[in-house]
Amino acid sequence: MSSGEKRCWLDRSLAFVSAALPFGLSVARAASSGQWREDLTAVRDLGLVAVGVGGGLSTALSQALSLLPLGPRTFRTALGSALALALASCLLHEMVRRLLLEAARPAPLPGLALLRRLRGDAAAPQGAAGAAPQGAVSPRLASALAAIAVLTAALSPTWQREATVGGGAMLATCCALATIALAATCAEQARHAGRAWIGLGALLGVTFAESPPAGLAALAASYVMFLVRRGLGGRSADAPVAGPPRRMLAAAAGAGALTAALLLAPLALRPLAPRAWADIGRALTAGSLAALDVASARTTALAAWSREIGVVSLLIAAAGLTLALLRPRARWLVAPFLALLALDTLLPARAAGVLSADPLTPLRSLAVAAIAVGSALGAHAAVRALLDTRVPFSRSGAALLVVFQLTLVALTSEEAGFAADRSEQTAAEVWTDEAYGSLDPRSAILVRSPAIAWRVWAARITRGERPDVLVIPIPLLDRGHVAASLLEEERKLLPLLRDFALSGEPSEFALSTLADVRPLYVELDPSWSRRLLGHLNVAGIWLEYAPQPLGASDRKLATAQSIVPIRRVLESLSVAAVPDTSTAAVLASTMRGQSNVVSLLGERVVAQSYLDRLRELAARDPFVYGSRRAVTGIRQAFIARRPVRRR
Repeated sequence: MSSGEKRCWLDRSLAFVSAALPFGLSVARAASSGQWREDLTAVRDLGLVAVGVGGGLSTALSQALSLLPLGPRTFRTALGSALALALASCLLHEMVRRLLLEAARPAPLPGLALLRRLRGDAAAPQGAAGAAPQGAVSPRLASALAAIAVLTAALSPTWQREATVGGGAMLATCCALATIALAATCAEQARHAGRAWIGLGALLGVTFAESPPAGLAALAASYVMFLVRRGLGGRSADAPVAGPPRRMLAAAAGAGALTAALLLAPLALRPLAPRAWADIGRALTAGSLAALDVASARTTALAAWSREIGVVSLLIAAAGLTLALLRPRARWLVAPFLALLALDTLLPARAAGVLSADPLTPLRSLAVAAIAVGSALGAHAAVRALLDTRVPFSRSGAALLVVFQLTLVALTSEEAGFAADRSEQTAAEVWTDEAYGSLDPRSAILVRSPAIAWRVWAARITRGERPDVLVIPIPLLDRGHVAASLLEEERKLLPLLRDFALSGEPSEFALSTLADVRPLYVELDPSWSRRLLGHLNVAGIWLEYAPQPLGASDRKLATAQSIVPIRRVLESLSVAAVPDTSTAAVLASTMRGQSNVVSLLGERVVAQSYLDRLRELAARDPFVYGSRRAVTGIRQAFIARRPVRRR
């Protein structure tokens, strides 16, 4: 989107800073080790596993960046998100700069022409009629406020959180902004932009292949822009009334369908990849991680902005968007941002997923950009109004208003540094070493939580760790070819798979049959009977299943040593400068299950030690439970000794 203004060195410098600064910070904060948040995308993009529909662009980019000899594979994939953040910042800067210049050009507001006729001063100059004079249009002021708006959005926790992990929502956000920018060119030259229309269709196809919600948002914003631009055709000489020829629309639709098909075609070939053991079906999405995800409630971008930044900035943004709507030159340029805000209000995303990303996160990122654009519009109008008034200290007031906008950048950047810095978060790797790397050779683990299965698979793909371990994900046994691939690897799994297919729970015979040929470690299922619990023995983060029932003397020594791996994970959580809420949530769930088993088996002292560790974790990271009442309730539940279902 070109504004048609001659660019000076200051404009180019501000455009460079608005893209380079967020890119540098996101690279410094990028994940250098495995994170729970990116496990699903790592399995999909690096392991070529068929997981839902989406990620067409991120898979190709991750595979290309994995060839760079630069740090671990997790950092290389996160570098792709950082590059997408830089490109999105460049696009947003050009869009905001042009919008500010168009909103400041002389144009009579609605109703002022009738007022001039009533007053008899129809021959008055346009500047006296309420519009700003031509000299008030300052490209440098527009560039400065555009850079501030871009930095406010790009350094916000929403954007930085997605730019520091591989396969985040920044690629979809960047594609959506590029689609809207190209749609503006097509709207200006509706009948003479054949290549632009084909490019617009291809960009829409790429956006849909990467994220269907982002593709729908880009399509809706572009359509709203076309409608508003066409509605201004009868009143504006530079806006054509006629739309594009049908052959251009057909060519654009064909380009979009072809691009999306090319990017999504590997979905049919992914089951043939070497990781066919993890073919979990294309219908599975990130929503399957909700079993352990303690993500925050769904809120709109407007509510989050007013709570985190303030109502004053939100009022300035509302005033700026309203004034832009009153300007015919800027109305069609601000319409797509209003459409993005409306979509986020109707389809709010979670503020911060712990173990998974909300599929609507691209909408949240685009809505944050829209609010930043409105804040820049309001500040620009206020600064111009102060400069036009000949009152004392008007220039000082205008400078203070610009400084106020600059403080928003510092506020959002400080919060993002606390919420999105993953460079020193190593607790997930420590958990993986203690729970997965230290298992006996040719072990089998019975996993009940999908998030733990993704963590184990991601460690196997990114680090090549423990391919001898048999991972049995209970919630995913009916997905894709998981059961068939597991049966090919271990024939003794047949009774266990039959039990899950018929009754949904294992039998003592099936578990003991598998434990006879492989060391079996399980994740506690609260619905298991006391007979099955009699085979369990606490072994670090897992519960070891013995082929025969165990006595109190068999598990006393192992129970005392089982706290050592948990203590190591707790130490890694305590030394981290930024809290690792994901690992804390998983570890809290593990300690709850183990203390439950130990308490039911009569080891009250050991169960109390687990509860003490759990209370320590909750006090260190209140987000795990929110308050101390949760720990108190857990203790009361163990003391009550609820009856266990018998077979």
